[in-house]
Amino acid sequence: MGIFDRFKSKKKGKRSWPEFYAGTKIPKGGSGSGFLGAVQDRLTDDFRGSELSADASLFNSLDKLRARSRQLWMSNPYASRFIQMVVGNVLGQDGIRMEAQILREDGTFDDKDSLDLEAIFGRWARPEHCSMSGQLSFLDIQKLCLSTMARDGEVLVRIHNPADSEFGFSLQVIECDRLMTRANRDMGEGKRLNMSIEQDKYGKPLAYFIADVLPNDEFTGINNPATVKTERVPAEEIVHLYLHERPEQSRGIPWMAQSMRGLHMTEQYREAELVASRLAASKMAFYSSPDGAGYTGDDITQDGNLVFEAEAGLMEQLPQGVTVDTVDWRHPNTNVGDFVKSCLRGVSSGLNISYNALSNDLEGVNFSSIRAGVQEEREVWKGLQSFMTAHLIQPIFDKWLARVILEGAVPFPPRKIDKFKSVVWRPRGFSYVDPVKDNQAFSKAVQLGVMSRTEVAAQQGKDFKEVLATLAQEEKMAYEAGVNISPRQTMPIFPAMVDPEQASGPDAETEEHLDLEDVDE
Repeated sequence: MGIFDRFKSKKKGKRSWPEFYAGTKIPKGGSGSGFLGAVQDRLTDDFRGSELSADASLFNSLDKLRARSRQLWMSNPYASRFIQMVVGNVLGQDGIRMEAQILREDGTFDDKDSLDLEAIFGRWARPEHCSMSGQLSFLDIQKLCLSTMARDGEVLVRIHNPADSEFGFSLQVIECDRLMTRANRDMGEGKRLNMSIEQDKYGKPLAYFIADVLPNDEFTGINNPATVKTERVPAEEIVHLYLHERPEQSRGIPWMAQSMRGLHMTEQYREAELVASRLAASKMAFYSSPDGAGYTGDDITQDGNLVFEAEAGLMEQLPQGVTVDTVDWRHPNTNVGDFVKSCLRGVSSGLNISYNALSNDLEGVNFSSIRAGVQEEREVWKGLQSFMTAHLIQPIFDKWLARVILEGAVPFPPRKIDKFKSVVWRPRGFSYVDPVKDNQAFSKAVQLGVMSRTEVAAQQGKDFKEVLATLAQEEKMAYEAGVNISPRQTMPIFPAMVDPEQASGPDAETEEHLDLEDVDE
């Protein structure tokens, strides 16, 4: 190594691994030092652990995990139940809905622009505008993305700007199979292709190399992924939806990964027990004789099977020396239920849901236990609602708003684009476990001023402004029909309710409310 080479290495500030470790002192410890969990002995010989990075682990396992997760979803009732629970509890029947809260310059709510924005977004959310296929509404896309993410671990949503569309903005849901796991290489200049995702040195996605067809799809006739052509799509056009469970993780992990082995083995055991019970219910018997002569029976089928008649009270004399040997399969096994329950408890823990919800088994539960389980489980669903809002709904809305305003598809001035970003997303709410006590608690919280009515309505996925409008409409309809529906409350007088002659009377300025007890009179 010459003097100039030494100078160059010092200038770069880099040292080789041998130089870096030179002089390192390794502490000496006795047999009792360190963590017990790191001890390697005869009892933990098969417990090696993993030192692989997140992406290195997925590189070898992702395709197999995804294939097995899909197989469970198609054939295992508990896996299918889990996916249905995720979609039902996170999105419900209405999904995550937009509530516009546009403000004027003086800080007051602009109800007109808010209603206009909600109406325009609702029209775009229809299938003919929302999806490139024209078959999926925005609600359908929400549910499809969530169910796919739960089953496959990830899903892609590509943003298109079709010129023949009214809004110039449509979505395409893409399966993650189009991101081939084996596509990895150094691209130079600090860039790297990591499982079909082009990233900078910090792991930020720059582009996605998406296959033009699904690899290993018999309908396309392509069975060799190496022959698949890819398209480089900028990251700005892609929403890559998956849960980050480790730092520097680039792809999503199927949610049933930790439980799929238990799900598979439990279902195989249930099937074996079912077959054994079916054999036991058949009450099979065999004829035997000392000389080995066969029993001829009453008849014989075309396939050579013996036929004998069996009916209530029938007695038949067997040939000399012929005996009947019955088989007792000892099934159904009375311990099957407890064993399956024990297995499913471990499975449900891996899925982060309660055993009772996964198995539809409410036997032996009481109100306190079911309440505690439901409340803990709902926190998981609320967390997923926040995730869907932050990583799917809001990014798509921001891009949609910019596109439709700049393209003139909506009557909003481009200079006020920030004004129209004032929206709140309302996910589904949850019914009360104990409605009477829960309502009393909310009422007390509102009286103490530690909770607002808007928050109470949001707990059930409702918009407080819509609740007020509905209540006002009900009061108006009841008054016009001469029906008293709120005898202990007062109701503001609507202009349509005021008699013109009474409005011009001496008490018109001082009378502000009408006592509903006087309506019937």
